[in-house]
Amino acid sequence: MRFPVKPSRGASAWTALRRLFLVALLVFSLSGCAGVTVKPVDISQRFEALDRTAINSDRPSELTLAFLKQRDLNEQWERDPEGLIARLDAKYQDDPGLGTLFALIELTHLQARRSAAQPDQAAVFDLSCAVYSYLFLFDPKVAPPQGYQRPNARLAGEFHNRSLSRYLLYARSAGIRFTPGATLPRAAGALELKAREIGLPFAPEEFASVHLAYEYAVSGLDVTYGVPGLGVPLIVVRESAPAGTGRADERFLSRVRQVLAATLFLRIETEPGSGRGGRRVYTSRLELHDPMRENTVTVDGITVPLETDTTTPLAWMAATAPAPQGIKGLMDPQALKDVQGLYMLQPFEKDKIPVVFVHGLISSPMTWLAMVNGLMGDPELRKRYQFWYFAYPTGNPVFYSASLLRQSLESVRATFDPDGTNPAFNNMLIVGHSMGGLLTKAMVQDSGEALWDAISKVPLAELPLDQEVRLLLERIFFFKPLPFVTEVVFIATPHRGSGMALDTVGRIGKALVTLPFTLAKASASFFSSLSRIGIKLPIEGLPTGIDGLSPKNPLLPLTAAMPVAVPFHSIIGNEDKAGVAGGTDGIVPYWSSHLDGARSELIVKSGHGAHEHPLAIREVRRIMQEHLQPKGQGAP
Repeated sequence: MRFPVKPSRGASAWTALRRLFLVALLVFSLSGCAGVTVKPVDISQRFEALDRTAINSDRPSELTLAFLKQRDLNEQWERDPEGLIARLDAKYQDDPGLGTLFALIELTHLQARRSAAQPDQAAVFDLSCAVYSYLFLFDPKVAPPQGYQRPNARLAGEFHNRSLSRYLLYARSAGIRFTPGATLPRAAGALELKAREIGLPFAPEEFASVHLAYEYAVSGLDVTYGVPGLGVPLIVVRESAPAGTGRADERFLSRVRQVLAATLFLRIETEPGSGRGGRRVYTSRLELHDPMRENTVTVDGITVPLETDTTTPLAWMAATAPAPQGIKGLMDPQALKDVQGLYMLQPFEKDKIPVVFVHGLISSPMTWLAMVNGLMGDPELRKRYQFWYFAYPTGNPVFYSASLLRQSLESVRATFDPDGTNPAFNNMLIVGHSMGGLLTKAMVQDSGEALWDAISKVPLAELPLDQEVRLLLERIFFFKPLPFVTEVVFIATPHRGSGMALDTVGRIGKALVTLPFTLAKASASFFSSLSRIGIKLPIEGLPTGIDGLSPKNPLLPLTAAMPVAVPFHSIIGNEDKAGVAGGTDGIVPYWSSHLDGARSELIVKSGHGAHEHPLAIREVRRIMQEHLQPKGQGAP
């Protein structure tokens, strides 16, 4: 028989306390706020945490960390990252999801960086990241229509471009050739290259080298023009073919090398096949696109912008080209005889309007870099125009140099549009700076007999001259407007001369100039013929390029007064103030650079290098945009 035992007062108190503790613990746990606190922080810290991704840190983004925590995968990421990547890849194949795919993008990107000491291994993860990023954007199982524009799409594009860029660098160093049939290993599978599509003017066999635009930082140009999108911007280099071989337009391309901008786009089939050992194999096509012609691609009906960079290839070309020879061209024109002429930045394209740039005294085509960079940076302009330049030794007489420009333009016309029926060629625009503006003006004027009458009272036909000399003088002093030039731009052009040609610098420069033998011979024959018939000219000997810029040159007032046969524009420098007529750019005064009848006149605050001024570049851009409009519809 049991007798009830009455608990002591102490035991009873302990039991009550224990029950109270259990109840409190239960209530606390059910409340769901164990250890949760908030504290004020600087807002920039929160933004930094939210902006963090595998691109700008050594950790995944908050999005991917949350994905891993929700599935208790944090420990495996630290302990067995490759196993986790394979596990998530399998999960994506069985149950496609954006969260899984974005985690794969970040984890393969980080694993590639962790494996930097093992390039072969790092390359596998870089290629994997590029594939997963592409799937994130375009796999119809997870990407809705127009999915390229949804949240995180731009970030996925950045992952794709950067990982693909690193893989291309690896492939170049490892000697991997992207030929059809090549199979490239990736995490949990492979990528097979089925085909190549080359949209460039040259075949891959002609490439001397290929560089990533990302490999270089540009200096010396104020603006780098690029468009964010998908793909890897490239610099493609082709060495010039020997004279007399190769393409018809070879003689109008750079004598050293051609440098092209390109964008590599890797098009991937989003449904994998099965390879050896059950590996998932994605097939792909490597495409090279020309940003001078196209700025987008289409993927499953979606228009996707290409990542482009037109500045870095241009800067690479300038940095690796032979040094400009402006001084040599002034002092010894004969030395540059073999390289004078018209050149194209890219091979001729029949559906593009030529815009020709003509440099000034003691200069070279390199002076147009800032201008060309700004104009090529406009996607619409580079689709509609092709950029040419005229190189010439500036020590030669101005109107002789103008005759060389005319011959060059007529030569390129005979080569590419012999019938004169190409509407793009027949809409040529010429832009001239300084002395180059005088050459440009001679392309759109009718000299009649005026220039010859200014230096000789005897008609050319009556002079006892060799036929060679007679033809040369005809080319220099008698010209008509070229029918295919429809608009011109004069920048800091000394239409009535420059006092620089008369001062000490001009006199010293003139004394150092050695003119070509052809001109010296023609000059001697000409003056000898006049002497035999008792005629003395108002000039002594053959003028140099510097003489041609003198306000005392009797030919300049004549051409300044002659009608210009096409619409023309003036861009003028004023050292003191923009928009104010008068003053000087330090070399050419306003009274000399102004021409009545200009369709537009812009005065920028600048020295003589007005063609490099950003507002001058914008003005030429405006003129080129207006030039595209049907004739008669341009703004006044």
